[in-house]
Amino acid sequence: MMGKGVEFVEHKMRDLGIPLMKLFMLSFAFFFLVQTGMYISQLSPEKRSQLAMNIFPWLFADEVVAMVGEVNDPIDDVDLTQGIIFAEHQSVPEDDQSVASPSGAPIATQLEEVTGKEDQKPGGEVLLSPVAPVAKRSAKVAYLTFDDGPSDITPQVLDILDKYKVQATFFVIGSQADARPDLIRRIRSEGHLIGNHTYSHRYRQIYSSPTAFIQDLQQAEEVLHRLLDERPKHVRAPGGTKGNMSVEFIKRLTEQGYVLHDWNVDSRDTAAPVVGAESIYGQVLRQVADKEKAVILFHDGPGKISLPVALPAIIEELTKQGFAFKSLEHIARPVVMYQH
Repeated sequence: MMGKGVEFVEHKMRDLGIPLMKLFMLSFAFFFLVQTGMYISQLSPEKRSQLAMNIFPWLFADEVVAMVGEVNDPIDDVDLTQGIIFAEHQSVPEDDQSVASPSGAPIATQLEEVTGKEDQKPGGEVLLSPVAPVAKRSAKVAYLTFDDGPSDITPQVLDILDKYKVQATFFVIGSQADARPDLIRRIRSEGHLIGNHTYSHRYRQIYSSPTAFIQDLQQAEEVLHRLLDERPKHVRAPGGTKGNMSVEFIKRLTEQGYVLHDWNVDSRDTAAPVVGAESIYGQVLRQVADKEKAVILFHDGPGKISLPVALPAIIEELTKQGFAFKSLEHIARPVVMYQH
């Protein structure tokens, strides 16, 4: 009897176009919705919102992005330095606020850069107001540096830098600067930093003693002073400081006011007489992967024909990765590989 009843119902459902299985599924779905509604009604408003965001994330995309932005907005390098700083022994005449400091910049200008205001104590002593803590956001910076120039490659490098509006640093060899004064003046006029890479670049000679190294630097310095009316104090030791310099070298150079710069990304463009552009590109991109501050070593010396080929692609890729480009005069802490 029961079997006939089921057959009758199923037959009628088929006549209506509703299979028995579909009816069962609809009933189950209705039951599930009722139970879910009862569960949600017992939740707090906050939990209801969170549940809705988890189930229907596309409806809350803007809110999710905003929340993630707030949580993952990094602030590092917090400067907690506070206190009163005195610039002693710098007497500033009342009628002349442009007296130069030992660094060459006007004292008043330096103070304004640090605090935005200055106070004057009797006797000309300058008193800085207390410096409030400053939070600095992290930023990826690439410092492009070029050694061993100038040469016939240098104009091509300058054209590329000008096209992409990138500032860089050129560590020039004094003897080559003497032979190509036009390029030295062009490098400087286009806003790049010029550093000293010694006059001779002869390892046996310059690394024979700290005095020999400094004398070679000073010879290059004289050339650059004659061409540019300035004496660059940013120095890159040929081959780098590691393995070439002792602690006495470092001490003597520091005492003379020189600032040493090595690198933390090596393009390896001197690994062979001619290194392919793809190899240079690959070396740079692999080594910058884990760096926020990348000091990149290139060479624009004679014969480095692959550099102008690789450089545009490197600049474009670093830009995509969020790097800004600066010259080394803006680096807070120079990279030095020297080890005791």
